[in-house]
Amino acid sequence: MKRLLLVLMLIAVAFSGCTEKGPSAVDKSAEELKTLSVASAENLSSYSITSSVAQTLKLNSGANATAEEVTTVTESAETVAIVNLSGLQAHASGSTKSQMEMSGQPANTSTTSADVYQIGNSTYVNDESGNWTHLADPRPAEEVWGQDKNNQVMALAKTFNLSTTEDLGSETINGEDAYKFQIVTGSGDYTNLYNAAFAVAAKVTQYPMYLPSINRTELNQTGKIEKMIWIAKKSYLPVKYQSVMSFSMTPEIIGALDFNTSQMKMFNESIRLGEISVRIETSDLYYDFDKPMEITPPEQALVAPVITPDQISPQVALQA
Repeated sequence: MKRLLLVLMLIAVAFSGCTEKGPSAVDKSAEELKTLSVASAENLSSYSITSSVAQTLKLNSGANATAEEVTTVTESAETVAIVNLSGLQAHASGSTKSQMEMSGQPANTSTTSADVYQIGNSTYVNDESGNWTHLADPRPAEEVWGQDKNNQVMALAKTFNLSTTEDLGSETINGEDAYKFQIVTGSGDYTNLYNAAFAVAAKVTQYPMYLPSINRTELNQTGKIEKMIWIAKKSYLPVKYQSVMSFSMTPEIIGALDFNTSQMKMFNESIRLGEISVRIETSDLYYDFDKPMEITPPEQALVAPVITPDQISPQVALQA
C-alpha cells in the first residue's frame, strides 16, 4: 500500500512539473512578438490610454552655486483618453502643473486643464473658462484619421518592431500577464536627447532672443536613457510603455537677436551659464482594447461657433 502511494505521489509530481512548464513552452520569442504586435494593432477598433509625463529641472546660478542657490522647476501633465478608431471618435481630458521652488521662498505653482473631443473632422476644445471652440478641418474625416494617425498602439507596436530589445521576464499589468522588454538605446535616441536638451536651453535663454549652445560631449557623457515596454501575452498588444531620460549640461549663450536687422548677431566671447540637471519621465498605460464605445461631445460643444483654418490669423497660427 505504501509503495502504491509512493508511485501515485511521484506521478502527481511529474504531472505537476509538466503543468508548471506548460506556459513557458508556448512563450513567444521577441522577434515573433514584434510581428504579432503590429498585426494585432492593425485590427484594433478601440482603446483607452492613461499617460503621464514629468520634467524636473535643477538650475544652478553659477559655477560655485550652493544647494541654497539651486532653482527647481517641475512640469507635469496627466492625460486620460478613449479612442474609437472604427467610429473616428476620440475624447481626451488632461491637466498640467508647473512649480518653481527657490530656497527661502514659497513655491510658485500654476495649473491648467483641457477637455478635447475629436469627432470625424471636427475638434471641440473646452478651455478653463468653460468656453467651447469648434475647429472644423476642411479635409474629409477619413483623411484626417487616415494612416493610423490616432492609433498610438500601432505607433508603439511599430517602434517595438524596429527596436533591439532585452528580455526582462514577465509582469502583470492591470491584471494581465505581459512580457517585459527593455528597448536598447540607439543612435536616434541620442538625437532625441540633444533635441530635448536644446529645448530646455532655448527656454532658459529665451530663444530666439538669445542663441544657446550645448556641448555635445558633456551631454552624451551625462545622458542616460531607459525605455521599457510590456506586451500582453494573450493579445500581443502593447499594454505599457515607460521611459526615463536624464542629463546634465552647462549651456552657453553665443549670440543675440539684433532688432535693427532682425538677424542673429554672434558674440566674440560666449556667456557661460550655470549647470542644468534634467530628468524626464513618461508612462503610458493602454487598456480596454476593442471595447464598444460611443463618444459624443456635450451639447454646449456641439452648438459652439465653427472656426475653419482660414479664419485663424497667421499670428495666432504661429503662436499655436
